[in-house]
Amino acid sequence: MPFVSVDIATAPVVSTAAGTTTSPDERQPAEPGLGLGKGRGGHVIGIDLGGTKLLAGLADADGTLLLSREEPTRHGMDAPVLGQIAEMARALAGEAGLAVEEIAQLVIGVPSAVSPQTGLASLSPNLALPADRPLAALVGERLPFPVAVENDVNLAAYGEASGLADVVGSLVFISFGTGVGMGMVINGQLVRGAFGRAGEIAYLPVGPQPHATAPASENGLFEDIVGTAGIRQRFDLGQASVADLFRRAAAGDGQAVAAIDTLAQDASLGLAAVQALIDPARIVVGGGIGSQAMFLERLRHHLVPLLPFDCPVEPSRFGARAGLIGAVMLASHLAATRTAAHAL
Repeated sequence: MPFVSVDIATAPVVSTAAGTTTSPDERQPAEPGLGLGKGRGGHVIGIDLGGTKLLAGLADADGTLLLSREEPTRHGMDAPVLGQIAEMARALAGEAGLAVEEIAQLVIGVPSAVSPQTGLASLSPNLALPADRPLAALVGERLPFPVAVENDVNLAAYGEASGLADVVGSLVFISFGTGVGMGMVINGQLVRGAFGRAGEIAYLPVGPQPHATAPASENGLFEDIVGTAGIRQRFDLGQASVADLFRRAAAGDGQAVAAIDTLAQDASLGLAAVQALIDPARIVVGGGIGSQAMFLERLRHHLVPLLPFDCPVEPSRFGARAGLIGAVMLASHLAATRTAAHAL
């Protein structure tokens, strides 16, 4: 089956200010490819929603980030994080001296697969989100401007591809951290899949007996060995964090160095599969684990014997802010596209 390649700006997971969801045939089509900012759609907000923190930013009409703030993610019954998102958006507008009605667009990156057909979020083991109503509509009910929701790693890929569309025809972003996820930009288009699940690399069937072990896995077999929870269990870290493991390795602890080498060797299986299937011009690695220089060096090393061709792997340009950058850029693009459509 060929890739479902969809211009991210026409993804039907968009809420209007009234909280209703629009479908693609109700909107003007966007310019193809990565039309990142450079329009005059007004100030926009991007939010990267994670299991531990929310990172939010406000940008001008050209997509230039002006303000940002970070807060711990609120957890609890009835998804209090949805109200928190609305509060952060209003606070950023106020800090910028803007009336909230002057915000042209909000884009939220979420650690979930977001269906292009329904806007419903699924496959979110590290953050409880409502699964029965589109998140864009739920947040849009609380705000007087349009809201769009996209997978967080997709947005990171979108951000990493910015400014590279003319020289890099295809880019894959893989995040190694609490979980593992992947976003793809092919020929300037974000590949989302028929059901919003393209890039769910956590579910790669790795290991000696995947048919027996996969049914018992909550987060996917690949994430079980390269995600934070799996790392803590595999290497018996006790109360120590994965960050502590990297600090020990940097200080010369032989056991820690060996653990990171094993982790990188396991992670290389996922990258080799991606390179063989998609053949991207560039694989960008990020996330709390992926951003570690030692991990990246060993990852490159272990890729060599797996493939008879090169696998170009690079660190993230934006680090922990990649998802936020992508959210702001998409918001700017959506706002500019809407402004251009209204001018016709």
